[in-house]
Amino acid sequence: MIKKIVIPAAGLGTRLLPITKEIPKEMMPLFLQDKEGEMSVKPLIQIIYEKFFHFGLREYCIIVGRQKRIIEDHFTSDQEFSKKFRKNSKYRIDLEKFYFMLNRTKLFWINQQEPNGFGDAVWYAESFVGNDDFLVSAGDTLLLEDKIIKKLLNDKLSGKNDAILILKQVPDARRFGVAVVSKKNQKIKVTNVEEKPKNPKSNLSIVALYRFRPSIFKALNEIRSSQKELQLTDAIQKLIDWGGNVSAIILNENDRVVEIGTADSYLETITKFKND
Repeated sequence: MIKKIVIPAAGLGTRLLPITKEIPKEMMPLFLQDKEGEMSVKPLIQIIYEKFFHFGLREYCIIVGRQKRIIEDHFTSDQEFSKKFRKNSKYRIDLEKFYFMLNRTKLFWINQQEPNGFGDAVWYAESFVGNDDFLVSAGDTLLLEDKIIKKLLNDKLSGKNDAILILKQVPDARRFGVAVVSKKNQKIKVTNVEEKPKNPKSNLSIVALYRFRPSIFKALNEIRSSQKELQLTDAIQKLIDWGGNVSAIILNENDRVVEIGTADSYLETITKFKND
């Protein structure tokens, strides 16, 4: 059973400037409605954390960088602050639920010295991962479909895969990492991946949620010295070139993904997002 997850949160968030000059994009707020109809506001990275906590993950490595200390502060229990509210106050209840989870979690913080790509951020987590299978979830992306996450976490379904990718069909794949797949006996094999190609070979974009074996670090180390900006897609392609097994789960058109990497995607998210 997977117990570890790496959450890269060190990117500059340039496509959301000027707000991200002071506020990390991972801390951008989303509005949630509970079963009683009460509204609350949480940063996306907290929602991601709570999602995987409820799936049983208890070891988190969050990769941060310059001007991201606000994230560490947010993930530090502050009981004195919560006591400023009445015991039955919704604000106090929400905070204490969050702190309850934090007190049952092992949190590891690693500083990415320079924002040298998503793959570089993951590379920093090698000592945290050790010999275990693990998840990677970008701090600005959330898959809402529990059935897909359950499938990703299922050890029996993962088989001998070095990596499992989540893919979705998009009208213009040039802005994303793109995968080419082949299908055989209901199994989806990834044969090629490429980061933001000018001429995409497919319309299948890569969602920033992955399951990996530690072999991904061998691939990252292999290509790290040859690239200034280390992309995770290049390391995945290296696994494929070595004959590794990389499979995929393709989302249906109704499967929901929250992405806030751009102003347009953030606007779409805050107007359509629902907490299920």
